[in-house]
Amino acid sequence: MPAISAVRSTQTRSLSSTPTLRQGSRGAAVSQLQQKLKAKGFNVTVDGDFGPKTTAAVRAFQQSRGLGVDGVVGPNTWAKLNAANPAPPSSGGATPTLRLGARGAAVNNLQNRLRAHGYNVSVDGDFGPRTADAVRSFQRAKGLGVDGVVGPATWAKLNGGAVNNPPPATGGARVNGYVNGQARSITVSSVGNGKFMRTDAANAFNRMKADAARAGINLSVVSGFRTMAEQQYLYNLYLQGRGNLAARPGYSNHQGGTSADLSVPGGYGSSTYRWLQNNAGRYGFVNDVRGEPWHWTFK
Repeated sequence: MPAISAVRSTQTRSLSSTPTLRQGSRGAAVSQLQQKLKAKGFNVTVDGDFGPKTTAAVRAFQQSRGLGVDGVVGPNTWAKLNAANPAPPSSGGATPTLRLGARGAAVNNLQNRLRAHGYNVSVDGDFGPRTADAVRSFQRAKGLGVDGVVGPATWAKLNGGAVNNPPPATGGARVNGYVNGQARSITVSSVGNGKFMRTDAANAFNRMKADAARAGINLSVVSGFRTMAEQQYLYNLYLQGRGNLAARPGYSNHQGGTSADLSVPGGYGSSTYRWLQNNAGRYGFVNDVRGEPWHWTFK
């Protein structure tokens, strides 16, 4: 009997660590889910709150693994989350010309190569606005024609040696931005992780990032400058109830290059947020969206 009780106890612990989760769930199991999604390349905050952004990541993961896409994390989804990551495709894999809207194994290959070069994209086989934005950023950094289309020249650079860090914020590049609904040309520079901000904001952020690192705080940009296509995509998710609050396209500070969403695991109670709260103002940054500890704008 003691042996049977021990088996039952083990089974109970195993089941309790992977309960069925859905939007609205909270707690340690949700944090575990979010950590596993991040390990699979999906952009979520580990805060123990199963909100719209986590739901969108779960649905994208389910689609990429051939599961039923319902946003609910049950036994089948847990099994795929707990499986080992597939080995990245080799540089000798298929390299067809790819552009916005492409899908399949070749897009997975592209996304793995972008991640190897330091760009924060999900490996989901879907060439959407985030992947297109990363491709343009990569092309800009490598001195290629910036068109978001992955042809032979871009593949050649992607299959070259990977880098640990994106280029520093020097020089900058001209891009089409928007401020208060008005189109304007702005200069953007790297803030790491394959992301960019308006050059003055980027320089201030990189100084803040360096000082934070000396204090043991890692500041990482999840979303910086956004193209019109990316803002439209996020705004549509918001309207559908599948994403976080997003400004109308043309009216987001991200499109002006002055706002950045940072990785703030633990939210308002985290050491990262406390450091930012005490120090970010010295660099010109404020947390200006209520309920979003990750959103910081250069003023």
